[in-house]
Amino acid sequence: MSLLGIRAVKRGYKSYSDTELMVELGDGNDRGLEEIVRRYQRPLVGYLAQIINDSERARDLAQETFIRIFRHAAGYRTTTRFATWLYHIARNIARDELRARKRRPELTSDEAVRSESTESERRHTELRETVTTILARMSKRDRRLLVLRDLKGLSYEEISTQTGMALGTVKSGLSRARDRFRDHYESLNAR
Repeated sequence: MSLLGIRAVKRGYKSYSDTELMVELGDGNDRGLEEIVRRYQRPLVGYLAQIINDSERARDLAQETFIRIFRHAAGYRTTTRFATWLYHIARNIARDELRARKRRPELTSDEAVRSESTESERRHTELRETVTTILARMSKRDRRLLVLRDLKGLSYEEISTQTGMALGTVKSGLSRARDRFRDHYESLNAR
C-alpha cells in the first residue's frame, strides 16, 4: 500500500530488465525465469546449434543452461551483463558436449541405419503385441468391428453388409469400441 492507501501495482515481468529478473530470481521468485526463457530461448538454441552442429541437441543444452541459471541465480553479479553471463554458461555446456562426443565413438552411417531399423522393428513388434493384447480383452463384437474397419479397411457399408448390422449401429458401435480400446491402451501404458 502507498501512503495514499492506493495499492501499488507491480509491473509485469516483460518490463523488467534482465538484471531485475535475475535479482528477483535470486530472491526466490522464480516467475522471472519464464520471462528470461521467453527472451533468450530462440537465440540461445541458435547459438548452441552453431557450436555443436545439432539443432535437436541444442534445445536440450539450452534447457540445461536455463536450469543452471536458475540454480545459480543467487550468485549472479549485477555488475556483469546478463547476456554475457548467459552465453558464457551456454558456451561451457556446449564445450562439455563436444568433449563428451569425442569420448564416445560415432556410429558409422551403416551402423546407425541398422541400429535405427532394429529399434523401429522392436517398437513395431511391441505395438503389435499391445494391440493384440487389447483386442483379446475386448468383447467379440467390439473386436470384430475394429478389425473390419481399422485393420482390414472396410467401409461402414461393407461392415454393415458383412455383419448384418444397421449402418447407424455400425458407426455408433465402432465409436464406442474405439473409446474402449483407447481406455485399455491408456491403462496398459499407465503401468
